Formats: sequence, C-alpha cells, structure tokens
Amino acid sequence: KLNKAQKEAVDAIEGPVMVVAGPGTGKTQILALRIGNILLETDINADGILCLTFTNAAVEAMQGRLEKYIGPAGKKVNTSTFHSFGMKIIEEYYPVLGMEKVPKLLDDIEAILLFDEVLDKNSWKYLKPRGDRSRYFRDLRSLISLLKRERLNPKEFLTEVEREIEHLKKDPDNLLTRGENKGELKKEILNKIDSLERSREAAVFFQLYEEAKVFKNVLDYDDVLEKMVEVMERSK
Repeated sequence: KLNKAQKEAVDAIEGPVMVVAGPGTGKTQILALRIGNILLETDINADGILCLTFTNAAVEAMQGRLEKYIGPAGKKVNTSTFHSFGMKIIEEYYPVLGMEKVPKLLDDIEAILLFDEVLDKNSWKYLKPRGDRSRYFRDLRSLISLLKRERLNPKEFLTEVEREIEHLKKDPDNLLTRGENKGELKKEILNKIDSLERSREAAVFFQLYEEAKVFKNVLDYDDVLEKMVEVMERSK
C-alpha cells in the first residue's frame, strides 16, 4: 500500500534517512514500518532500537502503530520523547555532570517561580520596572532558551555583549562630525548601547538563574537536552 517514496524510506535500513513530508502524509506509519523492516531484515532486537519524538501523544501513536505492525515486540522498542529519554540518561549518569544526586526536573510553574525568586532577590535597573514587574519575563525566558540551544553560557554571552558595546563606543563612524555635539556618539548608537546594557543585565540574570538551579539541584526543560549532550561528550 506504500507509494514509491514511502517504500524507499522503509527499505532504507542502513545509514541516515530524512523523510520530508507534511501533516497527514503517513510519517508515523513510515517510521513504524521502517522499524519493523529493520527487525525483519537484521539481527537487531526490538529493545536495541530507540525511537524519539516530540510529544507524549506522538509516543502513544507510535507505540500503537508498532504493536499493530509487529505485534508484542512493538512494546519492547524504546519509544519516548526527547526530554523523557534525556532525563533517563541524566538519572543514570548524573555523576558525570558533577552532580551528587539525581536532579529534579522543574515543571513550567516551578520554573516560573524560580525565575521570580531570582528577580525578587536581586536589584535590577532594567529587568523589573516598578510599574510592570513581569514586563521582561517572557523575553528573558525566550532569550535563555535561545542561548542554551546555541550552547552559550552566561559568561560567553556577557563577553559578546561587552565586546559589542566596546566596538560601538570606539568606532569613529559612530561619532557626530559637526555641530555643538561633535565628537559625541550618534543617537541611534546610544540607543543600541542602551539595548545592549539591557542584554548585559540579562546575562547577569542568566548566571544567577543557573547558580540557583545548581544550588537546588534542579533542571528546567531547556537543560535536559544540553545535559544529555554533555553526558555523551564526557562519559566513556
């Protein structure tokens, strides 16, 4: 019942394969059949296969397909979300990360409370305006999430910000060349520097947030994949 491209993906059991397809085109079916074909054509056991996806609903859908296509062996295939698999790895190899005990994974509400705790316990010029204490909360979370995906730690981010501020201040093209304010920085450059000062403060927050998590022995969702990669890099 497969079309030519689908069958090609199912039959390709050696090496990496990428299937590019839109919603409702049978991606789950193709993955399940490919796993079945690997079990049929090789001596690999079902528990030697790892199948990762993004949501719990997708995990359930995949497990259902596997059991439908390959029977009881489908239950033995390691099917989970990226984050739940990451936590399994971390729970087994946490000493590799320099941790003394298994860390706890923060849920969304607990992560918000920790963010708020770090904001409340420290003084800020930009991050917590009196009129709207939560104004930059969403921006901070998005920024930290982005930096972690880029594998930039707080110190590296702060260094980049300070380097950019220094460059803007020293670049002669950024100075006014006439009028009574000759030699001073142009207004648009001052605005850029002001924005970077906010980023500098965000880097300080990032550092304090990371320290708070270490102290409490907790991880947030953004940490899971990063820490899993660290385990892979450090562990024999």
